Amino acid sequence: MMMRRFLLLFVIANAPVLQAAVMDSVVPKFPLASRADSAYATWLTSRAEQTFVHHAIKGVDTNAADILGVSDAVIAQRLATLDQRSPMDLRFTPDVKNSIQFYLGRRKEFLGRVIGRSSYYFPIFEAALDRYNMPMELKYLPIIESAMNPSATSPVGAKGLWQFMYATGKLQGLEISSYVDERMDPYKSTDAACRYLKKMYDIFGSWELALAAYNAGPGNVSKAIRYSGGRTTYWEIRPYLPKETRNYVPAYIGAVYAMNYAGLHGVKAELPPTTFFDVDTINATAAVGLYDVAAVLSIDSTLITVLNPQYKLHHVPGPNKDGKIYSFVIPKAAMPAYVAFSDTLYATTAHRLAKAPLPPPTQVASSSSSSTKYHTVRSGDTLGAIAKKYGVRVSDIQRWNGIRGTTIRIGQKLKVKG
Repeated sequence: MMMRRFLLLFVIANAPVLQAAVMDSVVPKFPLASRADSAYATWLTSRAEQTFVHHAIKGVDTNAADILGVSDAVIAQRLATLDQRSPMDLRFTPDVKNSIQFYLGRRKEFLGRVIGRSSYYFPIFEAALDRYNMPMELKYLPIIESAMNPSATSPVGAKGLWQFMYATGKLQGLEISSYVDERMDPYKSTDAACRYLKKMYDIFGSWELALAAYNAGPGNVSKAIRYSGGRTTYWEIRPYLPKETRNYVPAYIGAVYAMNYAGLHGVKAELPPTTFFDVDTINATAAVGLYDVAAVLSIDSTLITVLNPQYKLHHVPGPNKDGKIYSFVIPKAAMPAYVAFSDTLYATTAHRLAKAPLPPPTQVASSSSSSTKYHTVRSGDTLGAIAKKYGVRVSDIQRWNGIRGTTIRIGQKLKVKG
């Protein structure tokens, strides 16, 4: 009896150790997933911030007719040609074909606008990608993120060419205040996107997995690696990724094909009002209003705001107390006028601000925090139906409310907006 009691006490006292030993023996170890989790956690905690990569991209048109006008073999050969001169895996699959049909079918007019915008934005993207020694093909990513619109805002608050959420933008050092939102700054957001994608590549060792992590977050990619049994390529773990991420890389490959072969499919580019090589950047020596710039330098007011989308109130702040200098972009043709009338320009803004000052520049909270909404669960409600009603994803609702599964109860209050 004493011996049995001693053994029972021994087991109870050592239960955590024994449980850990058992778990170590049955839980499979996937080095890439574990290494990714560890590296990403270290990267996050070193900045004392948490990030959520959250972008919405619609599924490709799976019911599209075969309107490409060429055989699958021709498309596959063209993609193979692109693949041979790229470090990325640009393979041809049924989902990639559907994506190509999406761009070159009903969206030809859209693609023509995107091609026109590329003459302005691609040099910015290419310079940054070259600076970080990254594949030039990544310049096509903003097509599926924002249609290369620097003012684009998603239903969940992602902004800019690269569709940064508030937390991710802050993590990458982008200023987001009452006056300035650098997520919409083509230069600074591009640099931030390159740094983020490079970090994902360093963690996962694959550009396709880096793209998946950019869309779904590195945690979801690590989870998919585990669910797949430790596979290490995007195409192997794809079935275990969130639905939108399963469409994400095929949509990206479709965009690469469409941009390279648009002309052969009859797409005409819609030229932008200006190109990258027709503009110049000025460091503001004092606060200046963009509409004052337009008036004093005889620049179209719409163009000046399009060229400087990061300034919320169309106002460029002067150098701040930390010595940060803000810049603005104008057409090169207006540079002689700026040299001649810069004093008048700054004086004009100063006089206007003296009569009608701007509100103090306060740090804003997450763009979605001011519109927090709740839904009371009723009979017949499902997470999928609730997510569709509010234009969010099921995973959003689960994350906002700490729900792991899909079970909800009548009368439960769910947060449905960030």
